[in-house]
Amino acid sequence: MKELFTHLWNAIRSDSLAMFGLIVLVILAVAAALAPVIATHDPTEMNYRAEGSALWIENGTTHLDAGVTEHTLRSVAADLDGFVAVGEMGTVAVFRGTRQDGSWNIIESGHDATLRLVTVLRDVGAESVVPARALAVGDNGLILYRDDHDNWIEEHAPGDPTLFGASMANTENGSILRIAVGENGLALVSRDDSWHEINTGLPRDLLSVSLADESFGFAVGQRGTILRWDGTELVQTESPTFRDLLDVAVQDRNYAIAVGERGTVLRWDGETWNEMNSPLSRSLRSISLGSEGRAIVVGNFGDMMALEEGQWRRLDSGYDRHFRGSTVVGDAYVAVGTDPYVNALARPSRDHYFGTTHNGRDIFSQVLYGGRTALLIGFLAAIMVTVIGTNVGLVSGYFGGRTDSFLMRIVDIMYALPLEPFAMILVLLWRPGVGVIILAVGLLTWRTTARLIRSQVLSIVKRPFVKAARMAGGGNARIMYVHIAPNVLPLTFLQLAVAMAFAITAEATLSFLGLGPPRLYSWGTILHQARLSGAWRTAWWWIVPPGVLIMITVVSVFFISRALEVVANPRLRRQ
Repeated sequence: MKELFTHLWNAIRSDSLAMFGLIVLVILAVAAALAPVIATHDPTEMNYRAEGSALWIENGTTHLDAGVTEHTLRSVAADLDGFVAVGEMGTVAVFRGTRQDGSWNIIESGHDATLRLVTVLRDVGAESVVPARALAVGDNGLILYRDDHDNWIEEHAPGDPTLFGASMANTENGSILRIAVGENGLALVSRDDSWHEINTGLPRDLLSVSLADESFGFAVGQRGTILRWDGTELVQTESPTFRDLLDVAVQDRNYAIAVGERGTVLRWDGETWNEMNSPLSRSLRSISLGSEGRAIVVGNFGDMMALEEGQWRRLDSGYDRHFRGSTVVGDAYVAVGTDPYVNALARPSRDHYFGTTHNGRDIFSQVLYGGRTALLIGFLAAIMVTVIGTNVGLVSGYFGGRTDSFLMRIVDIMYALPLEPFAMILVLLWRPGVGVIILAVGLLTWRTTARLIRSQVLSIVKRPFVKAARMAGGGNARIMYVHIAPNVLPLTFLQLAVAMAFAITAEATLSFLGLGPPRLYSWGTILHQARLSGAWRTAWWWIVPPGVLIMITVVSVFFISRALEVVANPRLRRQ
């Protein structure tokens, strides 16, 4: 046996193509074994992507600035010559100019805390001040303040609370009043460089605040909470709703709008808050007021509506992701978002080497795990095919006569049975899985191996050493497996290689038809899912990797079998 393996190894080593095939198979086997380590993602996990996007609506047309940042934008405010937006991971994005000739500038804040709101004090009393003062607040008590020299100054709220909203107003003495609200009824006021807490007496989160001037404004929050700012404190005001109010915008003492859950829209008429009819029924996250009574409201799933001539009109944003903030820039409406979304059918990139599927799963990781299934089924099915075929060929060739005729008729029947229907019957009897494919391939494809071994045995059984073994009293089993079998082992190994190549192809075919293991990835299963999704016609990165790997694996095995054929048939060596 050791001498046989030496001959096999020498045959492979002397054939460059066979050596190439062996190296490829080893690499594939190692990659499959180390799939949990090499895989960049969980193959079953839906991958999400968050990107900051800005949507413009101007003169009835929409324009999307997609991928402004790699993080969700949560708030936007109009600046003197554009607007400023903030979001997760401390993102600060400034847009200056018009939509046609403007550009984005990402400012490094040096923080990874989420900034939840930004407000800009545009009326600074001096036209030469560019940019206007801005205030951004967020998690962990983070406060960023942009002064009139375009410097972002870092501040912190006492106790590092989560801050949801902020607003600013000019005061008579030339200073700036700043108010921030947050979790558990927290309200902070700053008239100089320090922040002081105001006792609101509320246990509920305050989600937004807006000032008309230093002595008038509103703060809103959970369960319909509305507080009015009177210049020194926030006083609770009667509210017509018990739903969470998510944002408020105040223009003057006689006009303000608050929005919230389930399409809630409230309007302040100078004396009371009254509910307005809204064409939207989902949560409204942001309200921004413009000139001439114009306003924009945005919400989840691309919801957007505008107030024009006293009536709310739903706007078709052409966008299905969540908006978080909005503003009015001249005659245009601007909304920013978005929440994380499924990174579906993404092309190959540094994050996903082979792209993603229609539900955002990483194809590279699926291919690695699929190699495990393909090679495992190929190897086990090939062993089953070789064991059955070799034994049938030995018995048929050794005994001959009726035994040979009976077994060969069974082989003829096996040739008449197609693989796919036979596998379907097995699936009906059991369920789709690895065992079904191994049985389908093993029970049906041993026929060629049996015939080849039989023909070899027919010539060996007439040789003198077989007759001598009989004369010495050797039993039939001993003669077949001790004296004859070693002489057909080269052919057996050759058929093992051929059977493995066929088994890998058969597994891919059956899995592609949906008969493979439902909870295991294989190269055929990946192709099956691509076909079911309907994206296989356009998402070439989904079908090319598994298809190429099936081809490479099968070709590598045939390269090896080409070298083994020389061992099985020494006359080829002379040629």
